Amino acid sequence: MFLWELKEKNHKEKEELRNKLFDNRIEILEKIKVDLAKKIEEKFKEDIVIPYGSYDWLSRVYPIIILKNKDLLRELVLFLKNELNFNYLNYITAVDYPLHNLMHVIYEFTSIPIKSNVDELAVEYSEYKINDNLILNNQYTKRIRIVVVLDRDNVNIDSIADIFDTADWHERETYDLFGIIFKNRPVDRPLRRILMPDEWEGFPLRKDFFHERIIPHPFTESYYVVKKVKELTDNPPIKQVPHLYTHTKERKEINKEINKIKENNQES
Repeated sequence: MFLWELKEKNHKEKEELRNKLFDNRIEILEKIKVDLAKKIEEKFKEDIVIPYGSYDWLSRVYPIIILKNKDLLRELVLFLKNELNFNYLNYITAVDYPLHNLMHVIYEFTSIPIKSNVDELAVEYSEYKINDNLILNNQYTKRIRIVVVLDRDNVNIDSIADIFDTADWHERETYDLFGIIFKNRPVDRPLRRILMPDEWEGFPLRKDFFHERIIPHPFTESYYVVKKVKELTDNPPIKQVPHLYTHTKERKEINKEINKIKENNQES
């Protein structure tokens, strides 16, 4: 993130400008975030929620937009790309909240101000006014995070693979690990696993996915979820749910007992 142009300044001027930028860095980043959030709020109004936001590891501030209506996802993404110049998709991922019966699908985008003239191969040069005493000649990037809240019993959401090509890989990974169903994908790019074998059952990053080699930390939500699944595995209810036992030793033992009963029935 380049916030100043120092080519034609002497050492003392450079030092003064650096100190001024450092003293005003929070104000600078906050203004960028607020201006961006206001543009989105004017467009989508009651369909979004904008919490305060947070600092990332580089101490930049970026807005977090919670989209309440998942059917507006494509419209929001197209608005970010075409109107606000968010031309790079960082990633798509998800977070599982089984105790609340919710899943969050998270999208993060970056705006890289590239010049429209491809022959120049340079970033766009622009001025950004912070206040009357501080005007920056800057070449800066902006980031934004979109959170879509889904009902855990209905994890279907529209694909954006035709808007950002890299979404193809991110959507497949999110489907593979969390089971999010991205619908209306391009015909030549069907939704299929990308990391796990095709025959794998279940979604490894869901917190109720139980495997004999998983040992969750006792202070995490997944610990209580997996503990409950283990209890159901050790003491299965009358109506068994097959996917709870697929990758466990208990399932193998149950299969052995079933096979023994079948053999005894055949002999008799």
